[in-house]
This record gives sequence, structure tokens and C-alpha cells, in this order.
Amino acid sequence: MRIVLLATLSVCAAAQDAPPAFEAASVKVNTSDSGSTHSNTRPANVQLTNMPLRSIITMAYEVKDYEVVGPEWLASAKYDIVAKAAVGTPDHDIPAMLRTLLVERFKLETHRETRDLQVFGLVAAKGGFQLKPVESGNSSRDTQHNAMGGVLTATKTSLDRLAIWLNRFTDLPVVNMTGIEGVFDFTLKYSLENETRKAEANGAPKYPIVPLAIQEQLGLRLEKRTAKVEVLSIDHAEKTPIEN
Repeated sequence: MRIVLLATLSVCAAAQDAPPAFEAASVKVNTSDSGSTHSNTRPANVQLTNMPLRSIITMAYEVKDYEVVGPEWLASAKYDIVAKAAVGTPDHDIPAMLRTLLVERFKLETHRETRDLQVFGLVAAKGGFQLKPVESGNSSRDTQHNAMGGVLTATKTSLDRLAIWLNRFTDLPVVNMTGIEGVFDFTLKYSLENETRKAEANGAPKYPIVPLAIQEQLGLRLEKRTAKVEVLSIDHAEKTPIEN
């Protein structure tokens, strides 16, 4: 009886130590030469079509493209992946399962390191920072966003958090370099750079594009600088994966 109990405990411990993984997954090289890619994530189901390995890595490790350092072929080699998890698997478990798949099928090896990269430094504009600090407390940011642009309503928000929010509009990381402490309440109204004329034509409210919006409405600007940024470095990946 004791031997059986020990064996059962060993199996349970091994199951707990095993990385989260999909129940079934198909991985294939895409040779279509198509310029379009497609991703579809549903509960417990991931389908990626003609997806560059670099993009799959950013999804799995929840990082931005500029945070991945690796060989050039990561952006050109494309794959089709269909993966199914157990029914009821929460969405936040999917990235970890993708990481397991990348290790198993592509023999992916990575490490984190800090490198000097070109960034956008968030600094005070020449006219001076316009916001007044408020008492600290529960912070919130609500974005009403559409194809034309949007409105960010922020309460008790630090400039570090604003810099993180600005990352969605830039091709370089945004780093708070203002040296300004505290939290602030503000509303930021902005248009997307390619949609300003469409907004005018449609009679929609005309707001400045994001870099001008933060300058005019908050007294901040983005300035190209060099800073230390943590990146995900790709040590090894197989171009031809273990398919099925």
C-alpha cells in the first residue's frame, strides 16, 4: 500500500511540475508565399496561419517586436499552427502553453538580458509640463478608441504608466525620462496619424496625432534617445519544426 501511495504522489508531483501544454497541436511550415497572416484565438483554441516565428514568439512571451533579439530568418520563416487546450482553460494560460509548444517543436532557447537600444524618451516639452499632481490612490485608465483615434481618461496615473500606454502608438519603446514624480488626472484626445484626413472628411472631431496631443494637452514630448531595455534574446531555434 505504501509503495502504491508513493508512486501516486510521484505521478502527481510530476504532473504539477510539467509546464502547461496544449492537449493537441499541429505545426507546419507555410510555403504559400502569401503576404497575409491570420490569427484566431477562441476559448482553449489557437489558430495561426502564415505567421512569422518572430510574431509567434512575441505572442508567447507577451513582449513587443522590438524586445526580441534574434536571427533575421525569424521574421521571414512562416508557420501554420492549430492548437487545442482542455475545455475551460483560461485565456491567460494560453501564452505559457505557446511557450511550451515553441520549446518542444522548435527547440527554442532564450534568455533575458539588458541592451542599449534606441527609444523614445518621454520628456517635458519646452513650454513646460502642464499637469498638477493629485493625491495618490486607485489608478485607472479608460480608453475609448476607434479607427480614427480616441480619448484616454486617466486618474491618479504616473508618467511611467503613461509611457507604457504610449507604446501602442510607436515603433520604439517609450521610456519615462521626465524625472517627474507623483500621479495625475488628465484627458488626452488624439487622432491616429493616417486617419486625420478621414476624420475631417467624415465630420468627426479633429484631434492632433498622439505626439502633438501629448505636447499640446500635457506639456510632454517624445525625443529619440538611447536607454537600457530588457530584451528576450533568442539563443537557438530550429527553422524546421517537429510538425505533428
